[in-house]
Amino acid sequence: MQTAVFLLYLFFFCFFITKISFFKKSGLGSYWLVGLFLLKVMAGCMYGWFYSLPAYVQTSDTWRYFNASITETNWLLKDPGAFIKDLFTCSYNSSGNLFIAHNSYWNNLKDNLIIKILAVINVLSLKNYYAAVIFFNFFFFLGCVAFYRLIKEKISADKFIIIAFVFCIPSFLFWCSGVHKDGFVFMAIALCVFYFNEWIKNKKFSIRALIIIISCCFLLFAFRNFVLLLLIPALTAWYLYIRFPKTKYLITAALYVIIVIAFFLSASINQNIDFPSYIINKQNEFKVLGGNSQLSLPVLQPTFISFIEFLPYAIDIAFLRPHITEVSNVLYWPSIIENIFIYTLVIYSIVKAYQLKRNVFNEQTKGFIIFCFAFAISNLLLMGYTITLTGAIVRYKAFVLPFIIAPLSAFVNINLRGKENKIIWSQV
Repeated sequence: MQTAVFLLYLFFFCFFITKISFFKKSGLGSYWLVGLFLLKVMAGCMYGWFYSLPAYVQTSDTWRYFNASITETNWLLKDPGAFIKDLFTCSYNSSGNLFIAHNSYWNNLKDNLIIKILAVINVLSLKNYYAAVIFFNFFFFLGCVAFYRLIKEKISADKFIIIAFVFCIPSFLFWCSGVHKDGFVFMAIALCVFYFNEWIKNKKFSIRALIIIISCCFLLFAFRNFVLLLLIPALTAWYLYIRFPKTKYLITAALYVIIVIAFFLSASINQNIDFPSYIINKQNEFKVLGGNSQLSLPVLQPTFISFIEFLPYAIDIAFLRPHITEVSNVLYWPSIIENIFIYTLVIYSIVKAYQLKRNVFNEQTKGFIIFCFAFAISNLLLMGYTITLTGAIVRYKAFVLPFIIAPLSAFVNINLRGKENKIIWSQV
């Protein structure tokens, strides 16, 4: 019965995505859409299987969510009003701090929301975990297709390279296809960026676009509020780049300088908003987790000097871990190979851009690339300051990798075509 339910929904969604206008406008075609969707579902099933193994199931969030959702499904069928009300009910004396993990409604919201979503899906899937993977990846696929459409619009590159750099980055495919928060985080970001780009082009938002952006911002706020806080200045940098072409670089740099100053002065402005202390608290939460991949790091203090001194460690954690020297752990091998590929690609792209000795992107595309790198790097640095486990950084940075890798598809395209006169950069 479980297998029949899984196959029924797999067939339904494979058919469904070929009929939805948003997917069809990608230009991928039915075979590509179905194939890439099946790839994500397969990755999601592998994710579920891996965390069902005896060594991981006891500490697995994905199976904890699913097991908790079974009770929630029974509650939904018995008393749907109370089921919905519970999501907005605080079990503490106060809602707590937005950025603190303990005794905070906001921190619990990310787990509660996943469980509630699973509970609703359970009604349709007959409490089948692997059928739920299909439902989840339908939503995740929206984000992938939205980002693919953006890259295709902004950059002229080989179709197969864009597909590989958007859909098939190994760590992104694995971590953002499982029944967890990561896929929703990327989906929310990609849809916000997609409709923000539509606004830049058309100078107006449709009602549908506003509803989608507000919904996606709510998801980001619930799942990873810091990501939302970093998304806003990155989008602002994109807008300012386009709005003030004569001083674009100066304004973009000034924006992030102001943000850094505000970050360190936040406690002086309002004692309830002390971002440096929040970073340190989050780092301490990871230290408490222990684990074999826990890193030995200096103590971080809530001062500007301490953050500067810690910066090399943050860069190492976010950009270089796991190291090649960590090959003794077989589970790190895919990430080590992926890191080598990424930095080879980055170096190759820099060299190729220098060899061209001319501007290969129009201003609209440059603004988009500024956004991608500003958003990705700011997120990676935040992770470097907060995450103290090598194993954890592999997962947490997965959702930002397309923002680094996909824009570089243009330079791989140059190499594949081999003729500069065939390169036509997209005009918006």
